[in-house]
This record gives sequence, structure tokens and C-alpha cells, in this order.
Amino acid sequence: MRRSTVILAILIMVTLIGIVAARENTRSQFIALQEAQAKHFALDNRWGQLQLEQATLASNARVGDIARQKLGLSAPKNNQIVMVKAQ
Repeated sequence: MRRSTVILAILIMVTLIGIVAARENTRSQFIALQEAQAKHFALDNRWGQLQLEQATLASNARVGDIARQKLGLSAPKNNQIVMVKAQ
């Protein structure tokens, strides 16, 4: 009877150590999940900012203004347009 009591106590101790290890593993995985979610939120926020910036920079009005001001371009006059007929 004494031998079975010792074996039972050892099994209980091993089980308790397993429970503690599992809880610690769960905590560390939860912390990693929270960090990944925070990074995802930050990247998603930055993506939205970049899309807005791209839309602003690529707007037709802005491109036209730069073409006129910096490059000196203007729309062609009617007598400058040449019609090309396709065969």
C-alpha cells in the first residue's frame, strides 16, 4: 500500500507540473497573439494612410498642375491635333 501511495503522489506531482507548464505556455501564446494583433492594427492603419496619400498624389488635377507648372505643358490647340486613320 505504501508503494502505491508514493506512485500516486508522483503522478499527482507530474500532473501539477504539466498543468503549470500548460498555463505558462498559454499565457506566452496569448501575449504573442496580442502583440501580433497590435502590429496588424498598426500596419492596417499605415496601409490606409498610404492609400490616401497615393490617391492624393495621383489625382488628375495634381498631375495636370505639375505638368503645367513644372514642365510647361499645355493642352494642344485644335490646329495642332493631327488625326490618324486606322487601316
